[in-house]
Amino acid sequence: MILLWGHPEERPFARVLRALHARGADPLVLDQRRPMTVTSGTVRTAGASWNLAGVTAAYLRPYDAARLPAVTRSLARTALTRYARRAASALCAWADHAPALVVNRPSASATNAAKACQGLLVEAAGFAVPPSLVTDDAQALAEFAGEHGAVVVKPGSGIRARVALADVHDPDRMARLATCPTFFQRHIPGEDVRVHVVGDRTFAVRLASDAVDYRVRDAALKQSTVELPGDLPERCVALARALGLVVAGIDLRMTPEGDWFCFEANPAPAFTFFAGADQVAEAVADLLHAHRPSS
Repeated sequence: MILLWGHPEERPFARVLRALHARGADPLVLDQRRPMTVTSGTVRTAGASWNLAGVTAAYLRPYDAARLPAVTRSLARTALTRYARRAASALCAWADHAPALVVNRPSASATNAAKACQGLLVEAAGFAVPPSLVTDDAQALAEFAGEHGAVVVKPGSGIRARVALADVHDPDRMARLATCPTFFQRHIPGEDVRVHVVGDRTFAVRLASDAVDYRVRDAALKQSTVELPGDLPERCVALARALGLVVAGIDLRMTPEGDWFCFEANPAPAFTFFAGADQVAEAVADLLHAHRPSS
């Protein structure tokens, strides 16, 4: 049995589900918007139950169920929140220890919530990482900028936020720094390349934009699928494996001099934003489908 857990209308989830259906698979879909309980390895929803021991492969894209509109708009939201969190905790515990193929195990996703820590692991895997600083000290930031030049501020956790150039000469912003340690990196000029790793396969997309962060809505962005040069495909696969990830979205940047830097490895990549999304979805479906029991 193949299990998918998350929000069925979320684009990557829906794309993988469609690809599985095209292969004749009938996966178990656990919709976070619906009440469920998980006890003793059994998932129960209204009128049905499944033993998780039968799961051979799983694709996990859970949200914080307590923030889903189906929960927050309900008159019984307190009870639904409680049940949703209990179910999520039990499913995550199962996913971390199940003998099935799990894309991805929750514990392997943890480094994405601590970018400075993940950067050390990325560097240990052989990729160049921009010089980084986590600080609440304006003087320390000024010294860092004096050494490295242009500096960007970016989220240090898994919460999505835009990357922007840091204005270290703005006294108001520097005063606010004391209230919250913040993650800074040396700005690396160049061209972005997103690499999706699926098992031992890689799918690369070149992202041409003048914006500091190409994900900004009003940024002019041109995408094109590309072949990675040299041993970069093998290195990206090795990095994903080193982080315990079966599927990953790896953010690279190539400088004008031809040097490659790695910013992060995303354990739940929203691959439908990028060119070649169908290929990634097909590869994920192939991976899950390959782990079904033979008839």
